[in-house]
Parts: sequence; C-alpha cells; structure tokens
Amino acid sequence: MEEADSSLILKSLLSGGLAGMAGKSFVAPLDRVKILLQTHNEGFKQKGVLSSLGSIVAEEGVSGLFRGNGVQMLRVFPYGAIQFSSYEVFKRILDYKSEGSGGSVVRIAAGSLGGLCGVVSTYPLDTLRARLAVHSKAGSDGYNGIRQSVRTITAKDGVKGFYRGLMPSVLAIIPLSGLTFFFFETLKNFLLKHSIFRVQEIKHGDKKGDYISGENVRFQLRTSGKLLCGGCAGALAQSFSYPLDVARRRMQVGGAGANSMLNVLKNTYYTDGISRGLYRGMSINFIRAFPLSAVTFSTYESLKQLLGISTAVNIKLG
Repeated sequence: MEEADSSLILKSLLSGGLAGMAGKSFVAPLDRVKILLQTHNEGFKQKGVLSSLGSIVAEEGVSGLFRGNGVQMLRVFPYGAIQFSSYEVFKRILDYKSEGSGGSVVRIAAGSLGGLCGVVSTYPLDTLRARLAVHSKAGSDGYNGIRQSVRTITAKDGVKGFYRGLMPSVLAIIPLSGLTFFFFETLKNFLLKHSIFRVQEIKHGDKKGDYISGENVRFQLRTSGKLLCGGCAGALAQSFSYPLDVARRRMQVGGAGANSMLNVLKNTYYTDGISRGLYRGMSINFIRAFPLSAVTFSTYESLKQLLGISTAVNIKLG
C-alpha cells in the first residue's frame, strides 16, 4: 500500500471542501424549508414546500431563502474537507488491511468513518446554522446574526448548547455517509462498464481520476454520469436515517422535552405520527437530496481529476 501522503490529504481536503460548498449552496433554499417543516415552526405547520418558499420570499425577500447560509459555508467547507479526505485515507488503510478484498465493506466503513469525523468536528456550526434558519428576522429572539446567536445559545445553555442533538447526528451519519459512498462507488463502477451515457475516452497513460482500462484504452465517466451516480446515492442513503435527522433538528432548536433523543423520537411519534412526524419534510428531503449529492460528488470527482488524485479502478470491459 502506498502511504497516505500529505499531497493526497491536502488535495482531498481542498476538493472535499469546495465540493461541499457547491452542493449546499445549490440547495440552500430547500434546506431552510426542510428545517422549518421538521421543527414545526409557527406559521409553517400547515404549509407545503412551494407555499413555504413563497412565504419566506414574501416576508423576508429572496435573501431569506439563504438565511443562515453564511454560517453554513463556514461549516460545510471544513465538514466536506474532513469527510472526503478521511474517506480517502480510511479507504486506503482498510484496503491495505484487507489486502484489497474488502470491497463493499471497505467502502461502507470508510464512508462511515469519514462522515463521523466531519460531523463531530463541525457540529457547533451546524447547531448555529439551524438556529438561524428557524428564527426569522421578524422574530429573531436573540438570533439576529452569528455573533448574537452565539451569545444567546451560550447564555441559555452554555457550551453544551452547541452540542444538543449530537448523538442522533452521530447515529444518523454512520449509515448515511457509509451508504452514500457505497452507493456512489458501486453505481460509478457499474456505469463505467455499462453506461448508456457512454464513457469519455482520456489519453492513454493519464492517471488522473477514476477510470477503467481494457484493450490498453482508458475511459472516464462524463459529467452526466457523475451527477446521476451522486444523486441516486444521496437519495437512497437518506431514506434510512431520516427520523434521526428530524430528532437532531428538534434537539438543536431546543424546546420542552428536547434533551433526549429517545424522548424526541417518542414524542414526535405519539404527537404527529410517522408521515407528519418522523418523516415530516421527507418530500423536500428527496427533492434536495438528489441535487445536493449530485453536485457535491460530481464536483469532488472533477476536482480530483483536475488535481491529479489517482484512485484508479481497473475493470475489464465486458
């Protein structure tokens, strides 16, 4: 095994950070609506996705759709950087440990560990972003801007207030990140062999990016293939962990009975049921999950190719 050198880590950090920013910025308006629906914010309880978007624009202007996105970017760059670079490092280590026979298990384990590192490292910023997204300018209640929000959370709950909901986040990210990377790599390898989108030939001897080789010719997925793989991977993985994401958001924004993950899940189920409680906002989650993951992974793959990160997969053409 080649040791995970500093060049690989630095390039993965940069690629992952920029990819995360691109994906999150693309779906920022849908992210805000999702949080408002998940937390049953007053004024949005009976509204759907389109009516919620319209209400935000009418009350706060177009900029309201991106409320909290500034702090989101502060979180997303280090999160994406840590998640993707950790994935690359853990994948190499686990591949070496299993002598290349780990396959799917290695992808899931490396993805889970990468997501775990990213979540724990950046969680306070995620909490801050959630508070800003829930509280509108008209009724900010101490959440008008990043500095004021930090002071409000600290005054009310102390430092631990920034880590409310960490446990469901950890429990959710393990299957979510692991399955997302697994589905992406699996779909990518499948399309490399059978894609109706065709594969784009690259120069023989060019080892940048992921490729397959056959008859001394190397190919690479077109951008459309990367977008499809990333979108499908994100949508499939989200389905498994959504109730924990709901619990995390409700714990982050506070309220009575929001100190325990089990209490939040139980109260949500008994009060609102499954579709309107544990899976509240799931429709918009599917709408946002596909483009979010598609843009993030395709950007990451393209930056890997540009920066010359070689993670070649040699698969014989059928």
